[in-house]
Amino acid sequence: MTVYHPPAFFKGKKIVLGVTGSIAAFKAAALASYLTKAGARVTVCMTEHARRLVGESTFEAITGNRVYSDLFAQGGSIVHIALARESDVILILPATANIIGKIAAGIADDLLSTLVLVEPQKVVVAPAMNVSMWKNPLVQENVDRLRRRGIQIIAPVSGILACGEEGEGRLPELEDLAEEIFYCLHMPRKLEGKKVLVTAGATREWIDPVRFVSNPSSGFMGCALAAVAKAWGAEVRMIMGVSSVRMPSSVVVERVETVAEMKEALERGFPLCDILFMNAAVSDFCPSSLSLAKIKKERTKGLTISFVPAPDLLEGLAQQKKNQTVVGFCAETEDPLSEAKRKLKKKNLDMMVANLIEKGKSGFEVPTNKAWIVKREGEEVELPLLDKRELAEAIVTHLVSLL
Repeated sequence: MTVYHPPAFFKGKKIVLGVTGSIAAFKAAALASYLTKAGARVTVCMTEHARRLVGESTFEAITGNRVYSDLFAQGGSIVHIALARESDVILILPATANIIGKIAAGIADDLLSTLVLVEPQKVVVAPAMNVSMWKNPLVQENVDRLRRRGIQIIAPVSGILACGEEGEGRLPELEDLAEEIFYCLHMPRKLEGKKVLVTAGATREWIDPVRFVSNPSSGFMGCALAAVAKAWGAEVRMIMGVSSVRMPSSVVVERVETVAEMKEALERGFPLCDILFMNAAVSDFCPSSLSLAKIKKERTKGLTISFVPAPDLLEGLAQQKKNQTVVGFCAETEDPLSEAKRKLKKKNLDMMVANLIEKGKSGFEVPTNKAWIVKREGEEVELPLLDKRELAEAIVTHLVSLL
């Protein structure tokens, strides 16, 4: 499962999962399992209609905790107060039009709607319903009321619905749900109001129609940076080269392949951003010519391929920056810190991140990186070998301190 939040993010989080009577209630079980395995303490609160769709025993087995559904349950505490106060978040998923209307109107006629009134600032709502119901002006008006009151909404996505119709109304897939919850829970959010542009993935420079020059970059590191920047509150866009990973949730992505296409996309996108993370593994050189037909094996004896330098996209952009922050990345097999300091100065960057390439341990095609960060004012930071998602969080944290 490809997700871009740091592995330990959910560890220790106290989550009340409110399950309502949508056919998508079975997805709540999968999410409860994921969050529990990630280290969260999940307590499920079910409406009466939800209990008719998914049994309480399912959630109790998954979470290892008692399921609550009765407002008047006996115990040593007032249950709706205790559940709300002791939680970090009250996640209502799936949320029907009914529960959305209740919250918007302040109605409290069962346990779930009552505990929402106790700690409304903790509430996150993930709607799921028929497309016509979702687009009903009354439902949209209620959703807008929730947003105005500070309640975060995980918007439904388009697809085939349980009723057989197609359109908006589905819960996002599990990976996207996990990421959206990460965005909602992340604190602080010191990049709110900032526009962040992230490049990621590899470029390809073609020799003939079936062969190219490239590198093993998967795009995972750039996707992790984009997700973390969004979690810090930024509006994030990506320019994505060739990649082998899913894209982060709720991030606008423009696809490119060659250095020339990357350059064109950056020329459009860079003037509109406040912060650029230039993480893409861009080719340093390109074949000097392109064969329009496949080069046959019989012709390869004595074949010579010549290359020309590719334009330095990062240096070109950094020379044009206007009150913008530019973060560069380099991948090195030797002396990464010296290279980071040299490139920071040469390219007029605000921050440089150097990654050590060590096969099977750090760099391409592995989940971890050993990195150094150099800042424009001279600060140098050596980081231990980290999961790339943890490294992304560290990089954004240092970027925020630089701002």
